[in-house]
Order: sequence, then C-alpha cells, then structure tokens
Amino acid sequence: MPWVTDTLRCVALAFVCATLPAAATEPAVVRKAPEALALTGKTARVESGQKFFGGGQYAGSNSCKTCHASQYQSWQSTWHAKMERWPTADTVVGDFDNRRIQFKNLRVRSLDGKEGTISPTALAFRKGDKFFFTLNDSDDPKNSQTWEVAKVLGGKWDQGYEVRLGTDNYFPAPIRWSVNQKDWIIGGFNPQDWFVADGTADGRPFSPAELPINRVAEAKCNGCHMTGFTYSKNADGLWKSQAKGQGELGIACESCHGPGARHVAEANSAQSSGTRLLAGKTAIVNPLTDLNAEQATQVCGQCHGRGTHKDTPDLSFPTGFLPGDTDLTSRFRLWSYSGTNNKAESDYFWPNDWSARNRQQLQDFTKSGHANKAGMSCITCHAFHGQTEVAQLRSKPADLCVECHRAGGAAARPNAEMFAGSRKDEAGLTCVDCHMARIGSRSRATSRSGHQWDATSHVFAVPTLLMEKTVGVRSACTSCHADEHRQSVTGANSASHSTQQQMLVEMRNRANEVRAGLAEVHALIARVNMNEPAAARLVHEARSKLAFIAADNSKGMHNLGRTLALLRESKALAERALAE
Repeated sequence: MPWVTDTLRCVALAFVCATLPAAATEPAVVRKAPEALALTGKTARVESGQKFFGGGQYAGSNSCKTCHASQYQSWQSTWHAKMERWPTADTVVGDFDNRRIQFKNLRVRSLDGKEGTISPTALAFRKGDKFFFTLNDSDDPKNSQTWEVAKVLGGKWDQGYEVRLGTDNYFPAPIRWSVNQKDWIIGGFNPQDWFVADGTADGRPFSPAELPINRVAEAKCNGCHMTGFTYSKNADGLWKSQAKGQGELGIACESCHGPGARHVAEANSAQSSGTRLLAGKTAIVNPLTDLNAEQATQVCGQCHGRGTHKDTPDLSFPTGFLPGDTDLTSRFRLWSYSGTNNKAESDYFWPNDWSARNRQQLQDFTKSGHANKAGMSCITCHAFHGQTEVAQLRSKPADLCVECHRAGGAAARPNAEMFAGSRKDEAGLTCVDCHMARIGSRSRATSRSGHQWDATSHVFAVPTLLMEKTVGVRSACTSCHADEHRQSVTGANSASHSTQQQMLVEMRNRANEVRAGLAEVHALIARVNMNEPAAARLVHEARSKLAFIAADNSKGMHNLGRTLALLRESKALAERALAE
C-alpha cells in the first residue's frame, strides 16, 4: 500500500510489537479506518489457516470471556452472536398472536413437475412459551400441517425460523418476518420446499416426509449460522452436523479468530507460570494484525458471499476454510449473473453482475477499487467488538469515508472538501447514499409494503441513471427521486427533474460543461509565456484550482457550484497570465 502514510506505518509497527498479559481484560479499542488499513500488512504472520491451526479444536466463546471480557461482552450485543438462537419470548420478534399470513403468487411445482402459482395462507400462533404455525389447505383441511418453531434466525432485518425434522435435522420455515415493516413477508421463504401446486388456489402443503431432504438447514444454513461444526451425510442420506470440540449457535469468536483450544491452553499455562503471552506469538489469529487484506477479506467472505460448495453441491457454504487461508474460491463457487445458466442464481444479481440481494458483499467488494487498488479489506471499515456504530462500522457513516477521502487522507483526494456546502450536503446526504446505494434487498414485500430495498452495494461505484437505462440496475438516484415525477433531494418537486430521461440529460450536460471548462483553461495556459515570472505565478495558481477539480474527479457531481466557480477563477487567472 504505497500511499499509506509513514505515520500510519509506525502505528502499525508499535501495535504489532506490543505485548498482552495472559489475562487481558483491557477494553476493546475500535480503531479508525486509516489505522485499521495500516495494520493490515502486506506480509501476514499466518501463511495459511491450515498450517497455522493444524486440525485444532474449537473451545467455544465461553472460554474467551475470562481473559477478553470487554470483547466478549461487546460481541454478545452484535447480530453475529444472535444469528441463530433458541426460541423464547425474548428472541422471537414475529407476530404469533393468532396472526393470519396471506401468501401471494408463490411459484411452486406440481407433482408432475409443472410450474404453478398459488396463494396459500398460514396461521402463526403460540401456546405459552412455544411458537407454532399452521400451513392451511382450505380445500382439504386434513392436509394442513402444523409445525413448532425450533430455532430463530437473526432479527435485525428479517427474522427467519427453523422447524425440527426427525431427530438430527432442522428445516428452514416458509414464514419470514420483516422487522422494518413489522409484518410477514407475503412471498414466503423458499415456498417450493413447502408447497405443491395441485390445481387449487392455495395448493397443498407438503407433509414432513415430502420435504426435500437435501434442503435441510445442515446443508443450506448452518455452516454460516453456527461455529465449530463439520457436516456429513448419515446413512439415510440426511445431512448432519458434528461439533469439532465446543460447537455453538451463532457466529462466535472462533469463526473469525480460528479454533482456539491451543490458544486457551497457552493462556492457562502462562497464567499458571506468571508469564505473559506475546501478541502475534500465540496460537490464535487477529485478522487485523496477523492477516493481509486478501486473507482478512476471505474470513468475512466465507459467509458474506453467496455460492455453492465446489465438491459437494448440496452445501451452500464452504467447509474446512480457516482464518488465514486464501483458497476460498477453490472450495466455493461464488454465484454471479454471467457465470451460470441457472436463473435461480442469476436472479440474485443485476445484469452488470452487481448484487441485487443481501449477503453477497464479497462478490461486490472484490470488484471495487477499494479491494483492487487501495489494498483494503472488510475490516478496514468494520469492527466486531467494542463501541461500533451502525452496521458495526468503525465510525459513523457520515464520517467514515472522510477519514480517507480528504486532501490529507490516505486516498489523497479532496472529495470531502469539494462536497462540503453542496446542495446534497445541505440536504443531509452523505457519501454512502450514492456510493453505497441501496440497490439490493434483504426483506421482500409484505402486505404493508412493496419490494424493500434495504441492502447496500459494496462495489463503491455509483450506479448511475445511465446504468439503470442500459442494463437495468437500480440507480442511486432512485432512493431520493423515487417516483415518476422525481422529487428533488430536498423533497420539493423539481420541473428540471420531471423525468428520468431529463435527469440523465442534465447530468450529461453538467459533466460536459466541466470537461469543456477544463479544456478551455488548459488551452489558455498552453499559450502563456512561462518565462515571465508574474505570468508563471498566475498559471501556478490556476493549475492548483484545476488540480483540485481533477483530484476530486467527480466532474461536478460532488458540488457543481464550487466546481464551476473554480473553473471561472482559474480561467480568469489564465487570462491575466496571457496579458502579462
């Protein structure tokens, strides 16, 4: 990373050389993004997770909390820790108060393989501290099926549920709750696994024996929702999970730091002998200091990338991957729009291969300049314990980008200075509104809402109106200019923004005006006699203003008013220089 400052390199060196006591109860410090970027070195301490951990066993997160109390407590408050839990009155947020769920236009197949559309109903109810749902068959009630909720998944965006299937398996339920809309999603979750089209309006729910055994949670979900398990088929062809040491529900410490049994043994030995464990010398991985950017990104990508196991297509997650490895794509085939003829996969993406759904940040991030040019990883911006901001960011979204994208920042671009005072700035927009636009979805439609756009793009390039027009990707403008009349960012109707086509023409005209202005001033400067000291000083001043515009590189989109003002000022200076 040649553009990271020497100061940040010194911070990294000082941190890596520090020591930690065996009983490390210091607060979890959340570092700023530039410091995190510097700490992710090009030369990693860990060559590969396979070599480093060598078949190590999982110790469980409870073994971490004695020495790392603040980190443990702050992790417990994150949605990683709450990704999979047992159902209780506290963990279940969906409405099970005899709530009728009306599914709409579910695409399922008949027993002879023909596709059909059904609109069945379900009833969500509870008995004391237990939660149930019934899938109804109004034409033949004896076919209705009642299930008890056996596990709870998430609850930040959606909350999903699993039922018990036999003795060894769980199965993802078709009901899903939208936390934002406080309503049940009307499209259900994988309805083809639960219903069969039988020529009636609401179809027929499958019996337990008819549920597809290759779709159990042990094959489709648990590899990312649980920690410390291996997966294999039993004699009946059903997938089962087996703990490798102390397995646990949720995304726990060892998902990111690696199996910790050896580290716990080292810590216990050090505490008994009164010695100290050296940071960077113990048998555990700190992704921020022990891994390079590629390794750190793949730690997150093992779950934040949608795909299929390469050797075992039944599995929807990689197996055997450990923090420090760089062979994720050898183990796991990442889905894309262009890389498959399977519509069920390509539907998760826009035609330009940007994500249209959630949990595909790896596919997006590896297309970005942040990953390919700046040497960043996911943990440059995100942290996983300590007092983080929304989405576990190291700083507030309005501040995070500015830490690097300012004249004196690591990116060495005056984007923040140019944006300040613009109409967008005054309207309350920040970098992420355009550069991380909500063009993907976690939650789908409910009876209260249409399709929900609640997942941000991690390509960091702006999805423009031109892209929306040519390849269909949802543009960043749509969030504010939501309807046909295209309201302005301040909320007032704007005649100049009355249609998408007019907006597109206006944006092209703005960019062309800036390009023409730059060309005009450069042409004037080319005619100046630089042997005249007074003229040379004026040219230097004009070039500094042009350099500011060029370094910002938004062609007026960040702040058209200031860009045009700088062009006028630089033109006036060039004209004065010509007159000298």
